Amino acid sequence: MVFGEPFLSRIQVWHQTQEDYETDEGGSNNMKKRKTHRMLTMAIAFIMMVAAFPFQAGAASTTFINPVAPYSSADPHVMKHTDGYYYFVHTSQGWDKIDISRSTSLTGIGNGTRKTVFTKSPTYCTGSNCYSGNIWAPELNYINGAWYLYFSAGSSEANTPNQRMWVIRNTSANPLEGTWSAPIKLKDTADYWSIDHTVANINGQLYISWSEIAPNQPQRIMIAKMSSPTAISGRGTVISTPTNSWETSGSPVNEGPAFITHGSKVHLSFSASGCWTDDYKLGLLSANLTADLTVASNWTKSASPVFQKTASVFGPGHNSFVKSPDGTEDWIVYHANDGSGQGCAEQRTTRIQKITWNGDTPVFGTPVNPAAAVTRPSGEGTGDIYYRIKNRNSGKVMAVDVASTADGANILQWTYNGTGDQRWALDPVSGGFFRLRASHSGKVADVLNLSTADGADVIQWPNTGATNQQWSFISTNNQYFEIKNRNSGKLLDVTNGSLVDGGNIGQWSDLNNTVQQWIFERVN
Repeated sequence: MVFGEPFLSRIQVWHQTQEDYETDEGGSNNMKKRKTHRMLTMAIAFIMMVAAFPFQAGAASTTFINPVAPYSSADPHVMKHTDGYYYFVHTSQGWDKIDISRSTSLTGIGNGTRKTVFTKSPTYCTGSNCYSGNIWAPELNYINGAWYLYFSAGSSEANTPNQRMWVIRNTSANPLEGTWSAPIKLKDTADYWSIDHTVANINGQLYISWSEIAPNQPQRIMIAKMSSPTAISGRGTVISTPTNSWETSGSPVNEGPAFITHGSKVHLSFSASGCWTDDYKLGLLSANLTADLTVASNWTKSASPVFQKTASVFGPGHNSFVKSPDGTEDWIVYHANDGSGQGCAEQRTTRIQKITWNGDTPVFGTPVNPAAAVTRPSGEGTGDIYYRIKNRNSGKVMAVDVASTADGANILQWTYNGTGDQRWALDPVSGGFFRLRASHSGKVADVLNLSTADGADVIQWPNTGATNQQWSFISTNNQYFEIKNRNSGKLLDVTNGSLVDGGNIGQWSDLNNTVQQWIFERVN
């Protein structure tokens, strides 16, 4: 193989970089700087190592990573409308409002245009007629030319004694615009404690399913017909009670129903066990599409869970279903925790993945690991997905110095300003690793000279296919990740824990601290 100008110029850039370090002003950052003296044999070794890896050109993003919505996005519901947009709602942090997010892509739901359309009324609470707190599990539907936003609410008390079902209505073409009605209470003739309602037109009939606690009964799944999008007909029917051991971890619970149809079947997924446990999971009810769904005997419950925790995903549940952009795939949208013991708190994030079918029966698979490469939904396209990579300690993002497009330009941290040098595509390679590709230059994050030493600098360089340009993402169970280099096994690190713009980024052995923890936040 002939070692041409690109390889030789890289050695020259390396020498110049080291000279720049030596002439830089002193200070604590010099503690991790490498010495400039290197033997010629090291340069030759570097060339030989790079030559061993075939060049692989950067490509548009065909994959994405979970979660797709950040901290505190539990109870997610996504619907695909005829206007081409995806609409996303979830339980908000503080449980005091409802935001609607509108996105042109399913993977971009967490980064769509967002508007708060409902907030709690601190003074509205009379008996069981309360929406002064605990606003949970919204669902957005478009029915007969109007938008309906369903949610449960009650008083602000911790034990939620007054939780009931509500709906608001908007006739605007865009639910982020127009005026929403005052809340309308949804109840059957019993009007017991009720949450998590979902509404669907099944075979020409509008149905509502929800989770109820009646006196001396466990939390169970109900269903009823609706005479209109704002009115339930008669008393609901119990179609699932938590009796199996997998439905009773923490407490006997069935909640969070979600409809999906396929072929001749209608299915209703539901969440089982206490959401405060790692064992929150999904079960499945199934019936014939033409059956009267308010007849309990027409439903069959799965003998075991259909979707449950793994070694790296805890408490997956409270889902919705949505189609891919081209309508050929079904996707599950759900929340889960990264760590054990995180329960029903704000750590829950929204994730999505494709489900498949065995005849008319859905196959859920297992929850995908956080930051694993997932193939994008069919019809979404292959334009690049970019992320800002934010350091937990400093709050600053990974950037290329002065937005340089040159080979060997230094990578450092800077306050986010939206420029291309702060936007990174995650290009998957074999073994669960990624290249970090800068939007503005097309070059990738690279440990200089394939170094395995603590303090080695990280620069940008054209993709060579070498392992010093490949990184894995290791969950820290709090939505942040350690970013580990495949070649060295060292972590992406802000030198000396700098908090300032321009703080250098290099590699260092695992220190188990926030200086080496990063979060991926989608920016397009």
